[in-house]
Amino acid sequence: MSRLVPIAAAALTLSVGLAHAQDALDRVILKLNGHATGVVAGIDQSVMGELDQMAFAIDTGLYGSAILPLDGGGEIGARIALDVDYATNFDSFLNDAGASNILEEAWLYWDGRYGRIQAGLMDGAADVLGMTVPSVSSGIRVDNPEIYLVGYPCQNAPFPNCSSDPGLPGSLFNPNGMQLRSDIHGSDDFLKIMYVTPVMDGFRAAVSYAPTATRDPGQIFDNDQRNGQNGIWDIGASYVGMLGDVDLGVSVGYVVGDVVNDQFFSELDGVEEYGAAVKLGYREWTFGAAYRNTNVAGGGPVVQGFVANVYEDVRTDIWSFGLMYERGPWAASVNYITANEEILFSSREQEGRGLQFALGYTINESFRLTGGYQRYEFNRDSGGCFTSGFCDTLDANVGYVETTFSF
Repeated sequence: MSRLVPIAAAALTLSVGLAHAQDALDRVILKLNGHATGVVAGIDQSVMGELDQMAFAIDTGLYGSAILPLDGGGEIGARIALDVDYATNFDSFLNDAGASNILEEAWLYWDGRYGRIQAGLMDGAADVLGMTVPSVSSGIRVDNPEIYLVGYPCQNAPFPNCSSDPGLPGSLFNPNGMQLRSDIHGSDDFLKIMYVTPVMDGFRAAVSYAPTATRDPGQIFDNDQRNGQNGIWDIGASYVGMLGDVDLGVSVGYVVGDVVNDQFFSELDGVEEYGAAVKLGYREWTFGAAYRNTNVAGGGPVVQGFVANVYEDVRTDIWSFGLMYERGPWAASVNYITANEEILFSSREQEGRGLQFALGYTINESFRLTGGYQRYEFNRDSGGCFTSGFCDTLDANVGYVETTFSF
């Protein structure tokens, strides 16, 4: 009889645990949403006519989450984001201005009365709380485009063929690493941990930390990467409120890290960038402006290894502006972005500009049809294309029709 007591107690404990587990599973909320943006565009590049063409591109995103409400308030959960893009004027799929990671984000979180803690593959605090300038177009934008159709001009020798690899002839055009984007994304989608405060009278702040600039869990505490970035901190803050009859939004952000195993004549540095954005809304009008300053060459993503791109005292400035008008199902916007990049070991500078006009019509809550025009100008004092296949000067015109479906 004495042996049956602990067995019965263990069985009772197990059954109670299973009942609680089943109850938790029953309370889990599953969500799935996403979007698909298709673009048909005519491209006119002034430097090399071989890349003038009609092109089709698509940007897709699929987002899933699992949420478990907790007794007494708050919740725990998980989120995953997948992203696949394709453009017919490149040899292979390229998404988000050159990245090819299908798994965009994957993170766990706990949200309670004292704020939110997240851990996993995700953007940094400065990017998460950063505001963007208004634009009618959702995917094909001059500021931080999901769809970017301007190609790198091809040369006959020594590169007789175009390539889809970012930075090589025939791929996305990004002279000297320049990407026109004002979001503060220095810590990118690296593995990190983040804390976000609750909203207090419209104000919210966040801080995140990435031990190493990596997406690989096996390398999260690896200090052996050549010319690598470690110990990346993000700090961000935002405010949303009213200024009389005007809607007001403001955000600021700062990113800083350390370089390890510097093997590039000590010219490399830890990533450092900062910026701010403001949005004003009055009736049908919305205006936004953003500024970003970074030591990542050209404002693109951080590159590590033999060819690194985070330099000491070599900065890139980016200004972005947007004005949008909405009335009923119609919306129109104009956007302008300009960038100025200091070049390592050179007194010359790379300049880039993008101008966009767009008109959109919302068919219903799931569909929007947009048409527009983009103008790109990249130039450097030296100018032109060289027999090596490198170009740093280009004008381009893009006329497009965009259809966005979301669910």
